Formats: sequence, C-alpha cells, structure tokens
Amino acid sequence: MKIGIIPKIIETHKNQFEASIELKLISFINKVFINCSTETLISKKKSNFDILIISGGNDLPAAINDRKNQIRNNLNNYYYNYAKKNNIPVIAICLGALFIAKKMRCKIIKKKHVGSHSIYYNKKKILVNSFHNYIIDKFNSRIVPIAFAEDGSLECFKVAKNKIIGIMWHPERNKNIKKFDIEILKKYICN
Repeated sequence: MKIGIIPKIIETHKNQFEASIELKLISFINKVFINCSTETLISKKKSNFDILIISGGNDLPAAINDRKNQIRNNLNNYYYNYAKKNNIPVIAICLGALFIAKKMRCKIIKKKHVGSHSIYYNKKKILVNSFHNYIIDKFNSRIVPIAFAEDGSLECFKVAKNKIIGIMWHPERNKNIKKFDIEILKKYICN
C-alpha cells in the first residue's frame, strides 16, 4: 500500500519555501498501515497512491492569505480532486479537515482548541490533543458526524457516500497511538 502525503509548507527565508512532514506522522502511518510506503506530494503530477493524507499545518487562505498557504491550498486542491476522481480514500487531519469542511460548505469560525480537550465518540468521552485556531461550527447533510467537542463543534466527520474522513485533532502527536484512532481509520477508510 502506498500513501501520498500533502506536507506543510514553510517559508524559511523570504520567498524560499520548503515542504515538511512530521516524523511522528510517518511513524503513525507505519503503525496503522503495516508494510506501507509513503510519498511526499510536493508538485502537481500524477501519482499512484492508495490513500491520500491531507496533513495538518498551515492555514486556509481565507484565514491567512499568504504565499505559503496559497501553495499549500493549491496542492490540497489538486490532490483532493485527483483522489476524488479516482475513488482514492482521503484522511484529512486538522487543516486537512478544515479544507474538506470548507469544500463541503460547512461554517468555520475562529475559536482556539489548543492542548488537550475532550471529545464524544460512540457515547464515550475521550481526551485528544488539538492545535487549531478554527472550528467547524455548523455542517450540512453531506457530512456524517463522528465525534464532537464539548463545545458542540465537529471534531471528526465522514463525507457522505465517500471514503473521506476529517479529524480535527492530531492522532500522530500522541506518545502512544490510541486504539480509537486506529478504529476510526479502519472503520471509515479501510472498509
């Protein structure tokens, strides 16, 4: 199995941009999807991957319209459309989830969720880590809710009739992988 990852874009010097993927994300992927390989998707080209990950990092251009966010958004759009056209499952983490929510015309508002907080998943209260400044406040029938934060914002969702999942927290940043993170991915992506 090959997994394509859209990286975070960093401006290291004025007009000098680099792609970055957290090593913890690679480690997480290797633990969830045994014997997989990864490809960093840094230019618009056809690629053969079985799952697309729209990773965390950066901001939506609607929030902060700078060059690094525009570069990232262009990559997100290109590979999201490619995955959708080719029926490739998508895992969208943090910014990725916001990107998908925006595509699905959900209401996104500025509100910080930084650090540990509780979500409700399958009638259980679970502690997750978050590093986002925006939340999904309202959604429509194209979105199937999976988990909510205590403030009622959407923390995890599936796109109806698609193998696309959005996760607002960072499962890759946990010291130990949580069973429910694997359960969610296997249930909504691997089945």
